[in-house]
Amino acid sequence: MLYALINSNGIEAKKSEQMLTLKEMQQLVGIQGESAYIEAVYNQFTDPTIVLLCDDEFLLKGFSPTCKTKAGLTLHGQVLVLSTTDSDFCLLTEEQFAILKAALLLNEENTTA
Repeated sequence: MLYALINSNGIEAKKSEQMLTLKEMQQLVGIQGESAYIEAVYNQFTDPTIVLLCDDEFLLKGFSPTCKTKAGLTLHGQVLVLSTTDSDFCLLTEEQFAILKAALLLNEENTTA
């Protein structure tokens, strides 16, 4: 299982044995050394369980655009990608990561890691 990070360097898959804690998720999408309030973005992919998590205050913090979904939504800053169940976040499968890579438009044509 894995989670994905999207930033100015592209999309990176990170393998994980266990689900991230809320604090870890907040640190991944925020400014280094600061926790962030997480905003979840749903229904951007053919698999509706894929969720994009970003810093809720990305515009106030002046983050640059990172990626755009084919549905037309532009996200800024570092974006964490997970899956979701009816009640919680969970790690991605390899198949979900492939859907993400195929459907996401990266800012400035970043390459995948």
